[in-house]
Amino acid sequence: MVENYDNSQLADIARDYYLSKLPITQISQKYDLSRYLIAKALEEAEASGVVHISIKSTVKRNSQLENDLRTLFGLKEVFVLKDQDTTSHDNEQIVDFAAHQIQNYSKAAKQIGLTWGTTVLDTIVHFDEIKRPDLSFIQLAGMSLRTDTPHANYSLIQRAAEKFDAKSYILPAPLYILNQTAHDLMEQEPAIAEVQKKYQNLDLIFTGVGTLASMESNRVWGKQQNKIFAGIDQSQVAGMIFGRAYNIQGHIFESVEEKFSGIHRDAILKTPIRFAIVKNKFKTHSLLGALRTHLITHLVINEAIANKLLQEVKKYS
Repeated sequence: MVENYDNSQLADIARDYYLSKLPITQISQKYDLSRYLIAKALEEAEASGVVHISIKSTVKRNSQLENDLRTLFGLKEVFVLKDQDTTSHDNEQIVDFAAHQIQNYSKAAKQIGLTWGTTVLDTIVHFDEIKRPDLSFIQLAGMSLRTDTPHANYSLIQRAAEKFDAKSYILPAPLYILNQTAHDLMEQEPAIAEVQKKYQNLDLIFTGVGTLASMESNRVWGKQQNKIFAGIDQSQVAGMIFGRAYNIQGHIFESVEEKFSGIHRDAILKTPIRFAIVKNKFKTHSLLGALRTHLITHLVINEAIANKLLQEVKKYS
């Protein structure tokens, strides 16, 4: 109930309404509260002193950059956190804030999809532990097949589910399948077909943004990189998202996508909330291409990344 919300929760709702200018219907979906209760929360935020001319919050944001990026890329929500004193503080703040926002949205969700990566893991670590046995976490991409870390292919999905006391669904397939016939037949296998069906009803997905270097560092896929990118000038690959490679203009290389094992592009686009979390400035080139694929609807970054991203836009306009 709204009357049990603390000032931090009231500030989240107020910021969404007053600064991000989200409609009450969207805020209602985000927090799984009726429009009436959202309206009451806004009243309570004002009455309790949380809202005056500005909104009190432990996390400071740059609303001008948020509005600029939301308009430029057609995003539903952008969160640009003010820079901290050190890079480590920046990284910690970004993943902590992203975890908080995803958990807000998860209140109205039944099925959440996620990918691999350090940023995704860091976000999961910052989730609060709550009981949601009605919630399911679903693996969106095949196994990374890392051989240097025991159980690396299973830990993210299971760790996310454990934070919520929720269910988890593993995709028992490699990230890429080079033989097209084998790829197509694999999707017909019952264990994989079951997960593929769940992709059609996802409420929320979240991911980091990868670079070609991340593939090169993988002991399995690094050796197969030239086969995966056969016929493609790899210098034109700006980054990777949801297992897909793309150039700086956001064009997805379909020959790589055809080898990918996991969620289909139409299912990604069908999912209403698609979070991307980026905490490193060296990924702004990859982020620009990723935003131009239109596979992202929600973005969490900081001021340094936002400003560098705008520089990249001018360079590659």
